[in-house]
Amino acid sequence: EEQRRLSRVVAHLPLVAEREAMRQEITALANVPLLPADAQQQRIETEERLRAAMDNQREAQATLDELRQQQSRRVVREVLLSHAGDIERLHHAAKDYRGTLERLPRVEAELEAARQTLMAQLRAIDPTLTMASAHGDLSEYVQTLMPLPTARVRVQALVEEHRVWLIQDEQYAEQECKLRGALQQLRQALATQPAAMPFQLLETAREQVTDQGDLANQQAQLEREIAELETTLAREATALWSGTLDELMTLRVPLLATVNELGDRYRQLAENERLLKEQDRILQRDLGERERELRGLAAAGEIVTHDQVRQARQHRDASWQRIRQDYIEYKNNSNQSVALPALEPALPEVFESALREADRLADLLHADAKRATSVENLRQRIADMQQARTDLAQQFTVLATQRSALDARWTVIAESLHQTDLTPSAAIEWLQRQALLVERATRLETLRRERREIAAALAAARKTLDQALQNCGLPGLTEDETWSAALSRARTAIEQARQTATERANLTKSVNQHETGLSEVVAKRTGLAEKHAAWQTQWNATVADLRLSLEALPAEARVRLEQWDQLSKSLGTLETLNREAQQEQAVRCTFEGALAELARAVAEPVDGREADRVAIILYEALSVARDADRLRKQIEADIQREQQRLIQAETAALIQRDRLAELARRAGVESPEELASIEDRSQHKRRLSERVAEIEEQLVRGAARPLAEVLAEIEGEDLAVANARLDELETTLREYEAEVETTHAVYLDALRAFDAIDGGDTAAQAQQQAEERVARITRQVGAYARVRLAGAIVSRVMQTYREQHQGPVLRRASEIFARITLGSFASVVLDYQEDRQLLLGQRPDGSRVMVTGMSQGARDQLFLALRIAAIEEHLRQREAVPIAIDDLLVQFDDARAAATLAVLAELAQRTQVLFFTHHAHLCELAAAALPANAWRRHDLAIAPWVGNDAQ
Repeated sequence: EEQRRLSRVVAHLPLVAEREAMRQEITALANVPLLPADAQQQRIETEERLRAAMDNQREAQATLDELRQQQSRRVVREVLLSHAGDIERLHHAAKDYRGTLERLPRVEAELEAARQTLMAQLRAIDPTLTMASAHGDLSEYVQTLMPLPTARVRVQALVEEHRVWLIQDEQYAEQECKLRGALQQLRQALATQPAAMPFQLLETAREQVTDQGDLANQQAQLEREIAELETTLAREATALWSGTLDELMTLRVPLLATVNELGDRYRQLAENERLLKEQDRILQRDLGERERELRGLAAAGEIVTHDQVRQARQHRDASWQRIRQDYIEYKNNSNQSVALPALEPALPEVFESALREADRLADLLHADAKRATSVENLRQRIADMQQARTDLAQQFTVLATQRSALDARWTVIAESLHQTDLTPSAAIEWLQRQALLVERATRLETLRRERREIAAALAAARKTLDQALQNCGLPGLTEDETWSAALSRARTAIEQARQTATERANLTKSVNQHETGLSEVVAKRTGLAEKHAAWQTQWNATVADLRLSLEALPAEARVRLEQWDQLSKSLGTLETLNREAQQEQAVRCTFEGALAELARAVAEPVDGREADRVAIILYEALSVARDADRLRKQIEADIQREQQRLIQAETAALIQRDRLAELARRAGVESPEELASIEDRSQHKRRLSERVAEIEEQLVRGAARPLAEVLAEIEGEDLAVANARLDELETTLREYEAEVETTHAVYLDALRAFDAIDGGDTAAQAQQQAEERVARITRQVGAYARVRLAGAIVSRVMQTYREQHQGPVLRRASEIFARITLGSFASVVLDYQEDRQLLLGQRPDGSRVMVTGMSQGARDQLFLALRIAAIEEHLRQREAVPIAIDDLLVQFDDARAAATLAVLAELAQRTQVLFFTHHAHLCELAAAALPANAWRRHDLAIAPWVGNDAQ
């Protein structure tokens, strides 16, 4: 203990000395304030902002002076800006003015040509008209000569009326000729047409018999249906019943509900038997696993139980009682005349053997109590499972009794149906087929009755049709004539008679129609002749207005109207050209007057220049004035912007100066120039404080004790004295180790001498071997101790590093493993065996268990914890995907299953978890352990083709 204390003192003294020196330096810097870590950065940024603000201020002032000089040099013609609208309007109108100057000669030439064209057209109508037109305005003279619009319309109407009259007269003449020829042909055809036969009675009789439908077809259809149904009934009755069909029809059958009830009970029994077999299978599997675990524990070494120790002690006590009875009690009674019994020669050896066995078993039990407890627990669990299997066997017996009773009841029902081999499910199908058979037999009787009725109706119909044919003078029905042939013959006779009557009626009607049409055509031609006479009178009165003679034809009138139309168009062209010439003159005068007035207003000399050129000069001057005005306004805006920029720069500089003053006030200096030095001293003080804290943390971590205890242990110690004392203790320990080795060798010599008392050479050989081994142990024990100590130190350092740097997956797996094992394991740790990395489970007391040493359930829980931790790490980096789990909790008890469900519920908050199981009690655990909104139950339907065993 003293050696360990001195080792700590030697290791901690340099750190404590360094800490004390730094604390003294910190005390010397007590007046230096501890500024924030970024104080220097804040000062540098503030100074840079101040310099930038001052640069902006100087730049803005220089720009402002330059802009004011430019403003003073700018001159703008305000008079041009005030008349900008007039100048722009005349500038845009100058294009029209130039066009007017270009178009005016052309318009005057076209106007003269239009006059000549109009005179030529007047000569074409009447040569005498041109002589009168030379003495006045030509347009007004032509207007007086133009016929009135009503006269033009009247002539056009009369021309159109004459054209229509010619067309209609030609059409009526052609119609009259065609009607006369057709009328002659119709009268000839009517004279050759035969007389009609009275077919109404035959048609009435046929309709009467056909209203009943196709009786022959119905009779044949019924014959086929009856034959098919009889065959089907015979076949199905033979397959369903061994007796006659009448016996099957009158058989009393059980209710379908009764058969369904028995079938449900059979299915319930089968389901119960399946569940019991499943439970027995699970118990058998678990029992095999527990027995394998028990054999595994037994293979690790001899297993001693409390019962074995108790039996061994009883055997020891019984042997002692026999010795006591045979020797001690006999010796105490030696004064009596009782003969000394002969002691069994092996009784002492038996007692000594029993004594050693009892002690050996007790020592084994105490040395491996944990494994013995595990064995006892396994044996108890095995006994419980065997008892559970016995209970299941009893339940199987109860189900067998219920099945026997149900079989007896079903046998009664099957015998009543004379079907002893029927099952309930087959009986349902049998009853359904029997009911269908009864329904078909009823249908057969109905069809037979309908067949008799149709046969009687068919005989009556044949008699009616036979009489109707004979009444019309046609042959009656014969015995071998089918019903369809008779109906067809009657229909043919009716159609022929109807066709003859129809043709004669149509011919008579056509003759009447043609005679009427011929009369109408003759009357129309007479009316047209009267209308033409009235038209001629109107025509003679109208053509004079067109300067035509009375003998003029309508074609001549059309030509004269076209001449007047051309004259009207020429007159319109002349008037249009007159108006265009007047407009061009007005545009020219207006533009030149407005330009002269504007030139006087803006003091722009004209001096005989062209008007459009003056407009261009004024517009260019306006553009120059506008550019100058725009530059002046831009300079004014720039001046305002630079003034605002100057104000902002001054404000920013003031703010940064105030900020530097605030930093100086916080640092406790008079001016900002002193900030740099105080910041360096503050940084040095901060580094000293951090190093002191680091040394204190290192002292606490290295000694695993509070800092005050570490300082108290080192107080008053000197490094040189502690090193000398430590060397002295190590020398003493080495001397003690040599003395222990010597003493142990003496002990071994004495022990060998004691064992070799018999004087044989065997003892000598054993002694020699023992001495050799002692010598080897003596040489290697020091190296072994150093290696074991180094290994322990390295292992502790590696464990500390792993605890500080283990990954998030292993850390999360440890938390989950501790939860689902209910604290049986505290965490999951990594360790090394030679060069292999091992995964271990750590108990709350610090002991570690390898995976191979865990139970099957614990291994499943460890695997589950690792998988859930890996899934959560995956979800933190990638998109969520559903998690599907199937029968995960088979090896878990109820408490650990509830804890596992709680962990899965937390995982379900981040992604969907689908948990499949056929153990209904897990839903009860979930309802008790989880909130109602954390899970939802879905019962999956069983496919109809899956049998009971597969379910």
